[in-house]
Amino acid sequence: MQVATMADRGTRMQLRRSVHQCIEDYPYTPASTAQSNLQASCKNSLSFVRRLGLLHNLFVHNGCVNTVNWNASGSHIVSGSDDNHLVITEAKSGRVLLRSKTQHKRHIFSARFMPLSGDRAVVSCSGEGLVLHTEFLAPYHSNKTAALVGESERVASVFDCHKFGSAFDVLPLPDTARGFLSCGEDATVRSFDLRQTSSCSERVCHKHILVMAPCAVTAMDVAPISHHTMAIGCSDSIVRLYDRRMLSGERTPPVKAYPIPLEYTRRHYRPTCVKFSADEGELLVSYSMEQLYLFDLKHAGYSDADLLKSGCYTSKMRRDDDPEPQMPRLRFRGDWSDTGPNSVAVAEQSLNRTNVGQARPALEPGVLSRLSDEIFRMLNSPSRQMRQPPGPAAASDSGSTSDSAPAAAESPPPAEATAPRSRPTWHSAMIRALENEAGQASRREETSPSEGADSEQPGNSCSPAETVEEETTCSEESEPGQSSAEAPQFPIRSFDYVKMSFSGHRNSRTMVKGACFWGDDFIMSGSDCGHIFVWQRQTGKVVKTLLADNRVVNRVQPHPTLPYLLSSGIDYNVKLWAPIAAEPHFDEAECEGLMKSNEIMLVETRDTITVPAQIMIRILASLHQYRRLMHAARDAAESTADPGAAGGEGDGDGDGDQAPNNSEDNDAAEAAVAVADADDVAEGGNNDAELI
Repeated sequence: MQVATMADRGTRMQLRRSVHQCIEDYPYTPASTAQSNLQASCKNSLSFVRRLGLLHNLFVHNGCVNTVNWNASGSHIVSGSDDNHLVITEAKSGRVLLRSKTQHKRHIFSARFMPLSGDRAVVSCSGEGLVLHTEFLAPYHSNKTAALVGESERVASVFDCHKFGSAFDVLPLPDTARGFLSCGEDATVRSFDLRQTSSCSERVCHKHILVMAPCAVTAMDVAPISHHTMAIGCSDSIVRLYDRRMLSGERTPPVKAYPIPLEYTRRHYRPTCVKFSADEGELLVSYSMEQLYLFDLKHAGYSDADLLKSGCYTSKMRRDDDPEPQMPRLRFRGDWSDTGPNSVAVAEQSLNRTNVGQARPALEPGVLSRLSDEIFRMLNSPSRQMRQPPGPAAASDSGSTSDSAPAAAESPPPAEATAPRSRPTWHSAMIRALENEAGQASRREETSPSEGADSEQPGNSCSPAETVEEETTCSEESEPGQSSAEAPQFPIRSFDYVKMSFSGHRNSRTMVKGACFWGDDFIMSGSDCGHIFVWQRQTGKVVKTLLADNRVVNRVQPHPTLPYLLSSGIDYNVKLWAPIAAEPHFDEAECEGLMKSNEIMLVETRDTITVPAQIMIRILASLHQYRRLMHAARDAAESTADPGAAGGEGDGDGDGDQAPNNSEDNDAAEAAVAVADADDVAEGGNNDAELI
């Protein structure tokens, strides 16, 4: 009996992978099973994958399209964009059935149909942390001309209780028609039930919190069969699994956790997508600045508390044997010159290269590069590096203090205190601004119970020297032989929970970057090079690429049953793909070149910080103003000391022949201004450095 069962299972799997066999057996198979096998075999066919081509180009938005999803039957499409509109489109004809202006003020990151609602209810979230449930009162029909839906034709439930930052994803609960989840930058997963409440605008709201994570929750998914298992991806590079039936409070620990497959991290690799497989046995995770990984959920995983206490996944972690950090480059937000099919590495860029397909106002990459180099040259000049830590007089002249000054005062040996001061404080302040919230949460969790009373302080106020010492201690405590035999050893060196990794694409520029399963045998993801990558699930080999955007592909969404694929990105449209090519096509040589270019540019992007143009302008303006003031003060001091020479020195316009004698003072003032501006950024919570 068991042998017969195994044989039947093998036959079913063979049918799901052979279109020809499915068609031959179609008359002899029950209708529902025959249809299911045929649909699965179309998606599992490598020939069909390599025949994928553009079927429809849907111009339905006036901004970058950050989210696109099917309804349960695959007949309708909902999309959300930077234009703050929700659009429902009929998939077969491409006709816009409904267009609704929402209350969102920033990018709509996620929009999905609610189940069991007749496709007339949509839940969405956006960059300002707003979550909306919109129910359209009148049914839409394909023979009706689409019109902008007014307030009287819809009912909107507004939930503005995410404490701060963006709401990255919203997810309807499959087992209820009136419940959904949202996750956001405030480190919470919130659960809303419209049967209990229809709105919430409390700035300090605890009643909807389902999970309180140590740091920002940037992606989540619910198991497709059991519905009670939930996976969340956090900005500390750890994926956590919860059982919703066991959540009794905000601080309920996860059932298990899976860190990024690295021994330890010096930065955070934020998950942009987590996705359960159809049988709930595997989890697909896409990391920003990293690869895609397929995790085996049958693995026991790790204790979340042990991972945090180990210090191996703490942001900005430094060890004694680490090389000196590279000076990062700056990039203006809105500069997409390093994306799209025509993007090249910085070393190969030409100043006269045409910026093709720019979705937003073009910024000359050569000018940006020179501006970035000039600012860091001034902040990291040799005269300032060789200078001793500033004393009280220098501190009073500059009018601001850097992060490293307190550490220098506390460290007794002058030689040891001087070396860290050579690192540019502007860099430290900017990194702190970009990762402020994640760093605070990770530091709170990593302290042991005996040290909690002394180390849990708000504001992440530990000095760099104290941080290095604390993290090194955590690492030493987790060395083999110092814990019990049952406890895991850190850092982890055997990542046996990783079934496969998928590389070749580039995921760095946008906050949302979707990935998905295509049938049983393939994995798909968007890329910053404007292509869709398709990998073979068992081997990790790229088998197909599709040029799908002039800049970045944000989302890929397969049809629930048929071999259709939706994609969206920086372009103002939604693309529908189908296996319509006459012959399978895949250029391996072209793919190899694309993967090599992506690998080089991904390394470059890791050393690049995206900042608003206003911040750069403020820095340059402040540097210019302080330089003039210092020249004027110097001339005034010289006039007081030598009245006879005052008439021959001019009017204090700052001639270049006096600059060499005061280069260190200029550098000190420039550094002080840069730190002050960077601190303003940190206080303002500039955590959206890579927003679309």
